[in-house]
Amino acid sequence: MTAIPYDLLMKIQQGTMANEYRGVPMLKNPFDMALYSLLLDRVKPRTLIEIGSHRGGSAMWFADQQPAMQVLSIDLQPPDLVHRNVRFIKGDARRLALETESIARPLLVVEDSDHQAATTAAVLDFFDPCLRPGEYIVIEDGILTAMRVADSYGGGPLRAIHEFLERSGGRYEIDRSLCDYFGPNVTWNVDGYLRRTA
Repeated sequence: MTAIPYDLLMKIQQGTMANEYRGVPMLKNPFDMALYSLLLDRVKPRTLIEIGSHRGGSAMWFADQQPAMQVLSIDLQPPDLVHRNVRFIKGDARRLALETESIARPLLVVEDSDHQAATTAAVLDFFDPCLRPGEYIVIEDGILTAMRVADSYGGGPLRAIHEFLERSGGRYEIDRSLCDYFGPNVTWNVDGYLRRTA
């Protein structure tokens, strides 16, 4: 599943949970910060939709990586932050109601909500009809399985990813060039960098 041994994984998680950007919690680990930089440079999205804002640190970090990109960050309780390229939107990951027809493309979606398998499945099913070949949806925190807590999340994101891939008829592939960049699934987004292929 991941090449990171359990004890080291949990130590890195401590640092991840303390990570901030501009004094705002962002909860990203150094592996995925590097991988997102590679992905943003490769895809050059004009719109990034983040599901799960938390305090807003990751939305601001994403926006600062690509100044020409608009970030839409959706949360049940969006933070009260202002950033010129970020729009925080109130919304429920399980009942998304977002107009995607008029957004600037390419699109990158980042699913980082409550990590419940059912929530991740709902996000995948919502964006499936609108993603175009070459665009990505990144499912965060499949690492919960290696952390031995996925059962508390209905199987967690990794379960939702694999079930989605089984029913999506080959329209997506796991981008191993990202998932395995630092070693087999040395990422918190285990099997979670999904590229639309057809």
